[in-house]
Amino acid sequence: MRDPRLLELLSDRSISLTTGVFDPLSAMIAERAGFAAAMLSGYSVAATMLGEPDLGILTQTEMLEVARRTVAAVRMPILVDGDTGGGGVVNVQRLVRELVDMGAAGVFLEDQVWPKRCGHMRGKAIVPMEEHVEKLRAAADARGDADLIIVGRTDARAVAGLDEAIRRGHAYKAAGADLIFIEAPQSIEEMQRITAELPPPLLVNMVEGGHTPLLPLAELGRLGFQIAVYPVSAVLAVARTLERVYGELAARGDTTTVAGELMAFEDLTDLLGMQQLDEAARRFRAS
Repeated sequence: MRDPRLLELLSDRSISLTTGVFDPLSAMIAERAGFAAAMLSGYSVAATMLGEPDLGILTQTEMLEVARRTVAAVRMPILVDGDTGGGGVVNVQRLVRELVDMGAAGVFLEDQVWPKRCGHMRGKAIVPMEEHVEKLRAAADARGDADLIIVGRTDARAVAGLDEAIRRGHAYKAAGADLIFIEAPQSIEEMQRITAELPPPLLVNMVEGGHTPLLPLAELGRLGFQIAVYPVSAVLAVARTLERVYGELAARGDTTTVAGELMAFEDLTDLLGMQQLDEAARRFRAS
């Protein structure tokens, strides 16, 4: 583990929980809710920034733009979805250096063929293991002594089976990954194999409607995972709420029936730091 903030997070409890965010506002709300860390989800950013599915349409530059604003908006550590790294080892090194410079806490790097797909979609393909090992080694080199967690992710379970996924997990750990992430195990038995056969720390992905069983946090800890992330819960909730509010407004011409679902105007203004900005402005106002 590299980032001392995340090391502390892991050592404080048997398993740590993170949530997916997609912009500064969602990260600020997650931080206020009590999360100690969050993941900038590629699926969610593609949906909210581009209105596109997670099919490799979102570029590295676009993701870095959102990451820079999101990291700057909160104090909690932000782990950034780096997809496949944006190309070859040189692209991976540029990505890592950009993330280090902005103060990101970690990066996810996966072994899919580009253009990638969301880990719980059909039609994925994976690169040879040796190719991703090179990327992880390049990422570790570019990181240097910086406090950046490298998450080595494999999507091999859906393509080549669990044995191959576990084999890759060992190789990615040896290549410099701090956390290992086997995407989309399809049963509790498969999850037990992952934690029994791979060294910790291990990350598990909880995707509503995905292939992996949704289990309580305590049960995931008992299985042997150290970090659980809910990457798309927020964007699914926002999409459903917008659908309902917009639908009611369009149909009725007002929001009275959904008023209880809305954050108070004053609450959002306070969250965005209006009071602090007013105080800063008063400091420079002529007396």
